[in-house]
Amino acid sequence: MGIHVISLRGAWRLGGALLIGNAVTSLATALVLGADIDTRIVVLTAATTVAGLVCLQVPLDLWDERWLLAIPVVAVAQVTGAVYLVDSVLTSLFLLVALYVALVFPSPRIALPFLCLMVGALLLPFAYTDEPTRDTAIWVLVVGPAVVFVTVVASRLMTGLHTSREAYRRLSVVDGLTGVGNYRALMTRLHHETGRHARKSREFALLTLDLDEFKEINETNGHLVGDALLAIVGSLLDVKVRNEDGVYRQGGDEFSVIAPETGREEAAMLSRRIEHALRGIRSGDVRISASIGTAVFPHDGSDPAELLDAADSDLRSRKGAPRPFSRFV
Repeated sequence: MGIHVISLRGAWRLGGALLIGNAVTSLATALVLGADIDTRIVVLTAATTVAGLVCLQVPLDLWDERWLLAIPVVAVAQVTGAVYLVDSVLTSLFLLVALYVALVFPSPRIALPFLCLMVGALLLPFAYTDEPTRDTAIWVLVVGPAVVFVTVVASRLMTGLHTSREAYRRLSVVDGLTGVGNYRALMTRLHHETGRHARKSREFALLTLDLDEFKEINETNGHLVGDALLAIVGSLLDVKVRNEDGVYRQGGDEFSVIAPETGREEAAMLSRRIEHALRGIRSGDVRISASIGTAVFPHDGSDPAELLDAADSDLRSRKGAPRPFSRFV
């Protein structure tokens, strides 16, 4: 829906604070200015405060985030009523509404209708008053441009912040050399898949692979060639697995593949497919091969550590076994 910068819970709490703050400020302003505190002001303050308290206590598992769209509408209605009942000085509260919109709905597609609503509410006194006061005109001329500025500029800043945060998040889980997931991403995915497959009583496979000739390639051709080879292997693995599978680099020449909804037989087929694909890569006179270990949840382990240990143990048992086509002859 366009909520980027703050969490859903934060958006509800901020909305509650906005409604309660505007209501209390309106009532306090009426008292300070000596305005008549009639039933309408009391009802408006009470209703807005109750709405704010509901926002603070909202159960996130029951309320869809689209309900957040009602908060700026209620806030605009409250400020409009307060301006009508108390004084035009309260038009300054539209700045708080504009800031909330910019923080929670930075997308122009969503923010623009709220901006139009606030500008319309600012001009409303000219419709219901035959002779608007000089003070009303001044507040509209001051607050109107400020509302537009806050909404537009703050929305752009929040969108830029979201873009930067997403870029940082991606960098934190992606291996810079190969472009596949890093060890942190591997552990996060393993925790997710163990929980998900445990709830469904389903299997998934973890494959760990180690390039057999990588050390020799590094020593013979240098680390630049070795790094290029790792990048090629990462790209190849990413192409050979299914869309729902995940490829990760644990470190060095060690890679892992997570295959959801996969049993031992399907995992063996995936291992053979990867081995066959890797044989098409060579460096000089060396044709690449890999040792691949397999662990299947929940038979070989019920948590990430157990699965990694089982897959590594299986890999070590296969390491050193004769592999056809490991060199050109």
